[in-house]
Amino acid sequence: DVKRRVMYVGTGENYSSPANETSDAVLALSMDDGRIIWSRQTTAGDAWNMGCETERKINCPPENGPDYDYGAAVVMARSDSGKDVLIAGQKSGDVYGLDPDKGGEIIWHQKLGRGGIQGGVHFGMAAHDGLVYVPMSDFDGGSRWPGIAKPGLFALDVGTGAIKWFTPGATDVCGEREYCQPGLSSPASSLPGGVIAGSMDGHVRGYDGASGAVVWDIDTSIAFDTVNGVSVTGGSLGGGSGTVLKGNRLFVNSGYGIYFHMPGNVL
Repeated sequence: DVKRRVMYVGTGENYSSPANETSDAVLALSMDDGRIIWSRQTTAGDAWNMGCETERKINCPPENGPDYDYGAAVVMARSDSGKDVLIAGQKSGDVYGLDPDKGGEIIWHQKLGRGGIQGGVHFGMAAHDGLVYVPMSDFDGGSRWPGIAKPGLFALDVGTGAIKWFTPGATDVCGEREYCQPGLSSPASSLPGGVIAGSMDGHVRGYDGASGAVVWDIDTSIAFDTVNGVSVTGGSLGGGSGTVLKGNRLFVNSGYGIYFHMPGNVL
């Protein structure tokens, strides 16, 4: 944020106890000297690490989660009235609109998804023309996280947080494919009039920005003959690298094998 000379950072949980006051928070750091100007914590007491996923839970903190990181980058957006709003999406399924001029004061809050270790807002959102597009992962994590899973893509009003539309993830494409899920984990990419988002079901879809209707749909979880002569297969779209737009071309890498997703290795 060049105007305010700050950089916004979302933090994850603590790996050991006790969890401190800057975990699961949004921090505003000075661009001049790196000091914390303000912080806004939304989940307190969250301590977790991968030891909690082992059978013996070696080195797992007593809190054992809930592991509600801010894994997605904070988005600076502008409302229809011209006000700057920071949008922060959490793995809990919560999305916040924060005021950059009032120490990160919460302007609005929406609980959109069930959340979980791979649930909620996973890797990235996008904003354009007064709307913020929120991919919702809500990976099937069992009964540990209460609530109803809502995998799919949301559009929210930047100024108020009001839900403009919700397009659920497809439930008719997975069939018997192992690790196929309807949630959206990878970052969305916005463009004039639309938004593009990849799904854990292996599909990348173009959505109408105003209505959420799916304009086009490409299945990447199939075999490809590549330009370098290697036979490859796509898979789930996840991780921190979303779709990249350049001119009239879209670049996307398909196949995310870690943590119970469909593997693959194609660009």
